[in-house]
Amino acid sequence: MKKLVLILAFAFVAAGVYSQKIEVKETSGSFRSGSKNSISTIVYHSDIKTVTKEFESLLKGYKGKVSTKKGETFGDNLIITSVSNNPIDVYATFKEGKDGEVEVIAAFDLGGACVSQSMHPDQFKRVSDIMKEFALEITEKAYANFLKEEEKAVKEAEKDYEKLVDSKKDLEKDNEDYKKKISENEKEIEKMTKDIEEKGAELKEKQENFKKLKNETSKIK
Repeated sequence: MKKLVLILAFAFVAAGVYSQKIEVKETSGSFRSGSKNSISTIVYHSDIKTVTKEFESLLKGYKGKVSTKKGETFGDNLIITSVSNNPIDVYATFKEGKDGEVEVIAAFDLGGACVSQSMHPDQFKRVSDIMKEFALEITEKAYANFLKEEEKAVKEAEKDYEKLVDSKKDLEKDNEDYKKKISENEKEIEKMTKDIEEKGAELKEKQENFKKLKNETSKIK
């Protein structure tokens, strides 16, 4: 539970950071049907496949028909009431950058003209809000997943560290046991050396006595 709270706390802090970092800008988007006035934003800590899928989901929430072909997502006759009371067509492409950055470039066609800051200031503000909220939401979600993966990596590193520490302790204990055994063996060897000397002298005496007995026996015969 504490770990979950910590992750959520980090995610909350990240939300504040990215709410300032994420921006939208007016640009010219290149689509299969030609160039269109567009709005772009950046999603962080994600990948193009995930962002494309999430943007599709966003557009499907506005009803209409949504499809993606050859890297371009198209929403046909979408009902986005905050922007217009009439159906809107949305064109979107995605560009993957470095370090998990994905740029979303979308054109909102009001019917003959795409939303632009100069011609449609109110609609431009509302569309910009949609784009920014999308980028922030997906970034927050991706960052939460990023934190979970980082936590897993830390846990794995901790396990590896603990295994090394335990292995070192085991080897040190083995060395202590070996040293104790060597000390015991050295004492036993010292005792055996004395026993061998005594037994050797005893054996030599017995051999000499036996030799004398044989000699005496041969004289008797």
